Amino acid sequence: MTIPVVGSARLQAVIGSGADRARRWSTLRAYFRLQPGTWWEWAVIWALQNVRYCPVYVLPLMTAYLIDHATGKAAGAPFDLGGALAWALLATLGLCILTVASNTIGRIMLSRISRNLTASMRTALMRRVNKLDFAFHDSSELGYLQNKFTLDMTRLEGFESFIADALLMYGTVVVIMLGVVLHTNPLLFLVLAVAVPLNLLMVRLFWDRITALNAEYREAESSFLSRLNEALNGIRLTRAHAAERFIEDRVSSAAGKVARKAIRLDLMSNLFGSGSWAIGTFLNMCVIGLGVWLMASQGHQITVLGHQFTFAPLTIGEFTILISYYATISGALGAILGSLPQVAAASDAIASLGQIYADENDGQSARGRTRIRTLRGEVTFERVTFDYANAGRHCLAGIDLTLPAGAAVALVGPSGGGKSTIASLILGFYAPTSGRVLIDGQDLATLDQRSFRRHVGVVNQDVVLFQDTVMANIAWGDRRPDLRRVRQAAERANAMEFIDKLSDGLDHVLGDRGAGLSGGQRQRLAIARALYRDPRLLILDEATSALDLESERLVQQALEEVKKDRTTLIIAHRLSTVRKADRIIVIKDGKAVESGTYDELMARDGEFRQLVQGQLA
Repeated sequence: MTIPVVGSARLQAVIGSGADRARRWSTLRAYFRLQPGTWWEWAVIWALQNVRYCPVYVLPLMTAYLIDHATGKAAGAPFDLGGALAWALLATLGLCILTVASNTIGRIMLSRISRNLTASMRTALMRRVNKLDFAFHDSSELGYLQNKFTLDMTRLEGFESFIADALLMYGTVVVIMLGVVLHTNPLLFLVLAVAVPLNLLMVRLFWDRITALNAEYREAESSFLSRLNEALNGIRLTRAHAAERFIEDRVSSAAGKVARKAIRLDLMSNLFGSGSWAIGTFLNMCVIGLGVWLMASQGHQITVLGHQFTFAPLTIGEFTILISYYATISGALGAILGSLPQVAAASDAIASLGQIYADENDGQSARGRTRIRTLRGEVTFERVTFDYANAGRHCLAGIDLTLPAGAAVALVGPSGGGKSTIASLILGFYAPTSGRVLIDGQDLATLDQRSFRRHVGVVNQDVVLFQDTVMANIAWGDRRPDLRRVRQAAERANAMEFIDKLSDGLDHVLGDRGAGLSGGQRQRLAIARALYRDPRLLILDEATSALDLESERLVQQALEEVKKDRTTLIIAHRLSTVRKADRIIVIKDGKAVESGTYDELMARDGEFRQLVQGQLA
C-alpha cells in the first residue's frame, strides 16, 4: 500500500479534493456512530448552555429599565428606585447561581462525551489497524501511526467543544439577539446583519490556507515522532558508535521543522483573528454612531422601494440594550470565527484518520470465513509466487513444498532466499501473488485467520517482551492466565531455572523489552509463550541464531521438547541446529532446490553440503 503523503507542492491539490472530502464525511459519521444515543445529551447540553447565557439576555433589559425610569424617560406609575435596585440585585444573584450550576453540569457532560468518544475512537482505530495487511505496516512509519492515536485525537477532542460552544451556544445567542434587535430597531439590524457576510468572506479567504498549514504541521509532527522513536530505540547503537551528535542533529532538524510549520500556522491563525477583530471593531463604531444619531433625532422616515418606514428616537435605555446586544453578538461571532483554526485542525485530523479507514488492504475482510476447530498441521504450497511491493523480482517463484502433519521440517539457504517469507505466508500475513497455500487441504484464503492462528505458535529471533509480569508475557493474549499451564510451559522451555531466581518469580515485572534478561532467557520465555498455546503448528524463525553456545544448548533442549506431537517449521542459518529435522528443504532464489534428511543431503554434492562446508570452514 502507498500512504498518501501531503507534501508542500501538492497540498492545495489534496486539501478539498473530492476523495478527501468523502473520507472526511465517512470518518466523521463513523466518529459519531461510536456514541449512539448521545443526541439527547447534546440536547441537554444545548439547553444548559442557553440557561447559562440567561444573564446576557436579561441584564441589558434590566439595565435599560432602570436607566429609563431613573432618568424619567419611561412612562408609567411612580418609580421606586431603591426597590427596583434591590430586585435587580437579587435577580442578578439568582441568575449567577443558575449560570454557575448550568455551566458546571454542561461542562461535565461535555467532558464525558468528549473523553469517552476519544477513547472509543482510539479503540476503533486500534481494531482497524489490527485488520490491515502487513503491506500497510511495511510502508508506514511508526510516527505516522502514533500521530493518529495522539495528535489527531487531541484535535478531535476540540471538535466537541466547537459544537457545544460555537454552534450550539453562540449560534443560538446570535439568532436570538438578532431577532430582538430586528424587533427593536430594523435599521440597526441591517448594520449588524452586514457582519455575517463580512465574516463569512474572512472564512473563505483563510480556510484553505489554514487547513493546508495544519496538514503540513501534522506531517512534520509524524516525521519528528519517527526520528524520536529511532533515537530512543537505537540508543545503545548510538553510544556504541559514538554517534550522539549525529542522532541529536537528526532529531533537532525534525524538531526545527515542526517549529517552523507551527510558526507559519500560528501566523496565519493570528492574521485571521486580527482581520475578524478589525471587522468587529469597525462595525461596533458604526452601531454606536447610528445609535447616537437615533437618540439625537426627533424621529425620522426612510423610504425603501416605495415604502416608508418611521423610526422613533431611541431612549438611553434602548441604546444600552442595543450596544450590549451588539457587543454580545460581536463576541459570539468572534468566538465562532476564532474556532476556525481549531475546526481546520479537526478537519485535517478527520481526513488523516480517513486514510486509515479508507485503506483497501484489509487483511481480515480479504480472507474467508471458514472457522477451524481442530488442526492436524499439514501445510502445502502449490506453485506459490510472491512479490513484495517495489521489490523488482519474485521473492518466491512458483514454489512447491509440503510440511507433513507432525513432522519437523527445516528451511535453510542463503539470506534473502525467501525462507521467512514462507513463514509469513503460512501465517496469512500476506496473500500469494499466485498459487495457493493449503492448511490441512483447505485453501488458507478461505479460512478465518484468527481461528487458524489460535492453533499456531511462533518463536522469532527478535523476541518481543512486554513491560508486564513474566506470567502475563508467557500467557500473552489470555485475559485469565492459567497458572498450572504457565508453569508447565516454562518448565518445558527450560525457563523456570531462571524465573525462580527473579525477585517475584512469575509475578516479576519485566523491564522495557525484557531489559535485565539475557538473550537466551528472553528466547526461552518466547518458547514458553508458544508452548502455553499448545499449538499444532510451530514456527521457529532463527530462534537460536543470536545466542552463545550455552544459551543455544538450553534453547535446543527446550526446542526438542517443543517439537513433540506437532508440526514444526524450523528456519535456521546455523545448520547444526537442523540435524535432527525429519526433512530439510534448501531454499535459494525463491525456489526449493533440494530436499531430504540431513544424511541424505550430506551424501550429495549439492547446495546443502556446500552450505555446511562453508560454515565449517
